[in-house]
Amino acid sequence: MSERTNDDKLRILQERLAQIKKKNETPTPPRFQREEVIEIATPQVETPIKEKKPLDLGWVKKVVIVGSVAFGVYYGYTNIDFNSLVPDLSSEEVVEEQAPFELEYNLNFTGNQLAIIGSFEDEGSAKAMVNDLKVKGFKCDYFFLPNQSNSTEEIYNVFIGPYENEEETNQWAKSLEAEFTIINL
Repeated sequence: MSERTNDDKLRILQERLAQIKKKNETPTPPRFQREEVIEIATPQVETPIKEKKPLDLGWVKKVVIVGSVAFGVYYGYTNIDFNSLVPDLSSEEVVEEQAPFELEYNLNFTGNQLAIIGSFEDEGSAKAMVNDLKVKGFKCDYFFLPNQSNSTEEIYNVFIGPYENEEETNQWAKSLEAEFTIINL
């Protein structure tokens, strides 16, 4: 075709267009028309619209629950001392064999007995109670327990006394209408 001129090419193109036009003008037999209609209708039937089902996330809940339980078991296993939950019989035997702790005071007072009427963690509360009792006419004071005994408990004991005998100590302590402990000096 490259040897042909532009005029030849134009003539061939016009002939082709005339053939196409003639073909479009001639009626097609009915059976071919029916086939064309069927072919056009077929693609619409082949693509049905599918309904989407809702997403089921029930398995996610189950995984979260199982994971939480597993984490709880792991946390409990690593952080709980199970030996402290079971009573150790050997430690009970040791406690029974040891002598019970006996509190010993080293107080230097002239008298035979004191009545301890209060214990406080801070010195200010002990001083306030002593001041109230002195206003009411009691012989009283306080001391820091570790300085005056073999105890390591850091508390301030408020006492009334010292008194010569148990009857006198009881009489003064009962007039306070509070719990008290009498100690011998």
